[in-house]
Amino acid sequence: MENMKREVSIKEKLIFASADFFGGGGQTIVAIIYLIFLTNVIGINPAWAGTVVMISKLWDAISDPLMGVISDNTRSKFGRRKPYIFAGGIILIISMGLLWYPVAFGTQVGLVIYVTVTYLLYSTVSTMISVPYSSLSTELSTRYEETNRVNLLRLVFSLISTAICTIVPVEIFGMLSRGQISLTTFYILIVVGFGLFFSIPLLLTGIFTKERVSYGDEKSHFSFAQFVKPLKVKSFRRLLGLYLCQSTNLDILSAIALYYALYVIKGMDETIFMASFLVVQLLMLPILNLMVNKVSKTKLYRFGLPISIVCAVYIGLFPSDGNVDLIYMATALMAMGFAGAQTMSWIIFPDVVDIAQLGLGERISGSLSGVMTFVRKAASAIAIFIIGQVLSITGFIKPTDEVPIPVQSESTVLGLRLILIFAWLLIMGVAFLLARQFKITPEVSKKVKYLLAKETLTEEDEKEKQEIIDEFV
Repeated sequence: MENMKREVSIKEKLIFASADFFGGGGQTIVAIIYLIFLTNVIGINPAWAGTVVMISKLWDAISDPLMGVISDNTRSKFGRRKPYIFAGGIILIISMGLLWYPVAFGTQVGLVIYVTVTYLLYSTVSTMISVPYSSLSTELSTRYEETNRVNLLRLVFSLISTAICTIVPVEIFGMLSRGQISLTTFYILIVVGFGLFFSIPLLLTGIFTKERVSYGDEKSHFSFAQFVKPLKVKSFRRLLGLYLCQSTNLDILSAIALYYALYVIKGMDETIFMASFLVVQLLMLPILNLMVNKVSKTKLYRFGLPISIVCAVYIGLFPSDGNVDLIYMATALMAMGFAGAQTMSWIIFPDVVDIAQLGLGERISGSLSGVMTFVRKAASAIAIFIIGQVLSITGFIKPTDEVPIPVQSESTVLGLRLILIFAWLLIMGVAFLLARQFKITPEVSKKVKYLLAKETLTEEDEKEKQEIIDEFV
């Protein structure tokens, strides 16, 4: 009991948070440049490229709840989550090496088969890391404020990694497109450079962090009933909606950003465009950190969304030959409005895990995390598939050595604009409405932790417990 109450040291917080370099950056590199890598470097038709991404992400989605149940049921002297994080850190570079290998088969079929198999492998390794890591974020501490601090610090590292893994790979890919570096140099920088950047913190987390939240000896088996059990919790369903909107929207933006910079707005620098979005979000974190223990997290989620939506529509309608400085300013404002939605989903997650435990009588953070990432990746798979189909249907022109940045047709440009406008206007509009209906306050979260910590509940405690279950479970 004394060990469970012990505060997390600064060293442990930093090590754990640094492991989210992969959570933020690993997905970002793939989201930002993998689709365009398939179409512009490997030479796969956009429709097939979108299909490959969809197949791999659907497997990734299916494997997430499986991994959640596996880690929930793991009983080892190293804990339930850490063995998978450590093992994943070892094999991650191998899977990245295969994923980014510039294979050159003679047929589209051979190319499609290779990239599908290697993407499936990478997705499996990613699941092996991300689901236990997300679960561990709820189990490093039993204290409300401490859990918030740990997860906010984790998101700081995640956003720093997102910024690095957006700006640097975009610049590297731009240099490759312009013939300034070779394909071999591109491969080494992406695989070795970023592989080590991700793997080392994962290995350290597997060695030096501790799991402090207790769990029972009873094990569960994966079944449809076990999979849907988290969906019985009302607050989890609401969180799922918020996360689905935010993450899908971000995946869509990431997938089209390079295309938009290369083919839609003349003179637009893709690196400055993405840097404007990411740096502002980092600058917003201290503000969110000051407010998160005092203000409803769902209010922080939605407060800037109207500004963000207006700015995104403005960018979607911006003339091709307009002043690009206005684009960068609009992007910064869009990021400021989106910062709350970007950060709050996983900050709310530990609170919902506690509420689920209060209502269900068991702590299934792995299953909850698995369902979160399942829904996110399934939606992302469909979104990327649609982007690939739109590019193919509208006549996307593949770059060649003679014409590295071809002029795209008006229909392709219009398709990219409509994708951007649709993502922000519709998806984030829905997110704003969902956040207004989801009212989980710091007082509620603290009360839940209090009730979970007490061995014997008074009559008043039982009454408060039932009120919380009626409202949130």
